[in-house]
Amino acid sequence: MLSYYFEDNIPLFSCSLCGKCDGFIESTSLIHIKNRGCCWYFPKYTLMDLKNIISIERVDFIHELKENEKTVISNYHLEVKGYFDEEGYNNYGVKTIEDFDTKLFFRLCPFSTEKGCSIDFKLRPHPCNLYLCRQVIDYCGDEYRMFSKERKDYYSYMNYYNELLKRELIDKKIDLIKDFDRTIEFISKYEVPKFEPRKLNSLSFARRAG
Repeated sequence: MLSYYFEDNIPLFSCSLCGKCDGFIESTSLIHIKNRGCCWYFPKYTLMDLKNIISIERVDFIHELKENEKTVISNYHLEVKGYFDEEGYNNYGVKTIEDFDTKLFFRLCPFSTEKGCSIDFKLRPHPCNLYLCRQVIDYCGDEYRMFSKERKDYYSYMNYYNELLKRELIDKKIDLIKDFDRTIEFISKYEVPKFEPRKLNSLSFARRAG
């Protein structure tokens, strides 16, 4: 089942197969968590991701990210580095499989656990919430078309206002490195129109998956 949730300006594609499929990338891990879905991604929080988190009154989580030793603070985004088993990768020997970089098999998101993601979907960067693996997209067939449009529209919305926010910060000569608190305060006061989501019915692909 593929479902769509939208709350507090934050979308979520919820897939009942996540972590259970046999996709080439998604089900393979040579470190400590099998079937980790797409959680080889190291979360990158854009200005707009931070804006959404501020809007749900979770500035405390942003400060937790700031103090996290795994977080790399850049001028206009935060990236939380996860685990990369460099020794295991170097000993593995096979660097590519059919032009695919096997490094992904040795990467793990810092929020990933054996029970899935350890943080609420509203605290994740938007790429985490809107990712679907190729296997699920294939199961959906033509019915995926509207989900794809919604994903592209939300990405466009986030990218557009993220760029506007960035330009405003450049004009004011502040950023997350120079003055973290002042930048967060500015983001909190910056007016951004809410995204207007589609009404998407859940898709069932049990027969196809079987």
